[in-house]
Amino acid sequence: MDSNVRSLDEAKAQLLSLLEQQEEFTPALYRDLALYLQVLRDGLLHSVQQACFHLATQVVPERYNQLPPERRETFQRRLQSLVKRSCSLLTVEQVMGLAAQQARKQESRQLQEQQKILQTMLEGREAADEPAPLEASPEPQSVNLSLDLPLAAELFDSGVPGLPSLSQQQRPSEETTPPQESAPPEGELELLQSLFTMASETLSAAAPDSSDEEDDGETSGGSPFASASVEVTRSQLPKDPLLQVRWWVHFDRALRRRLRNLSHAINVEMMRVGLAQGLLPLNLLDAVLDGQVEALPAPANVLRMTLPLSLNPVAPASDPTEVLTLLLRSGDLEFEQPRLRTCRQRLEQRRRTLRTMAKRYRTWQRRVSALEAEQQWFQDSAPPQDPAADRT
Repeated sequence: MDSNVRSLDEAKAQLLSLLEQQEEFTPALYRDLALYLQVLRDGLLHSVQQACFHLATQVVPERYNQLPPERRETFQRRLQSLVKRSCSLLTVEQVMGLAAQQARKQESRQLQEQQKILQTMLEGREAADEPAPLEASPEPQSVNLSLDLPLAAELFDSGVPGLPSLSQQQRPSEETTPPQESAPPEGELELLQSLFTMASETLSAAAPDSSDEEDDGETSGGSPFASASVEVTRSQLPKDPLLQVRWWVHFDRALRRRLRNLSHAINVEMMRVGLAQGLLPLNLLDAVLDGQVEALPAPANVLRMTLPLSLNPVAPASDPTEVLTLLLRSGDLEFEQPRLRTCRQRLEQRRRTLRTMAKRYRTWQRRVSALEAEQQWFQDSAPPQDPAADRT
């Protein structure tokens, strides 16, 4: 028992030591993330102009030459305005604010999907409980082969030579009452109803939070987070190293979404002036960023892919269309900017250190839980002391 207490104290001391190291690690990580975003803001306009330059001069140079000077100047000013607006949102606080919005939307979507599944299961159970409709007799055909008697049996009851009366010969199956249909098990139905009620209550409780949120100003379309993710996606870094790892994942996703929104806004502007071959949907851009759709080799921040359809009504529909559009990606931005690439390398070192600390913290957490359970077990299984024996 004493050894268990000592081991538990040592494990708790290790957890406290890791938390102290984490407190020293957190400010440095926050500074590196803020520095990465600052360097990204400084070089974002140049990267956008380089990608647009390639699309305007190498893909549709004739169209760009036909634009009047006023239209070209307006397009350049519009690009600068969009980048400036996006740069104001590229801070740690703003990025994590977007991450919190994504977490709330994803959680609300998951609750709605669960509610739909439960509703479908309940409707399927109710449909199974209803008696099946009688099958309609087949339509008379020219030839109908059947083993049934051609006339009803009651017609032969009055007396036909060689045919016994059916009223005198009752079958055993007619004497016994027909078995009643077994009722559906109420346990499963009650379980589904309880789950459905719980999902409805949870969804109604989360509805006010999701209705008060504001969408991202640049998001033009729709976008796995658990309920605890909403607590993780705060602007301040959590003290727990395990939560810090999840916080960083949400940060990367929100930053990618911010760059995707800017790319879509720029593509819309290029579409207006006729410098874009087509406007790809947001879910297709997300699929490219997730690696679900393969992209062809292209310059930095330019997406080149082949679509199995033609965007030109003159061309035959069977010919695939190669589309080039702008898509800002962190990897391409870091490839063009050496300072940003250096910041990324420093962040990756921080990430490896954080993962090591999180792994050690998880190990010691499990150790503490096991030792506390052992201590509780020993206390519960200890034999009760006899007061009379103590007095003697």
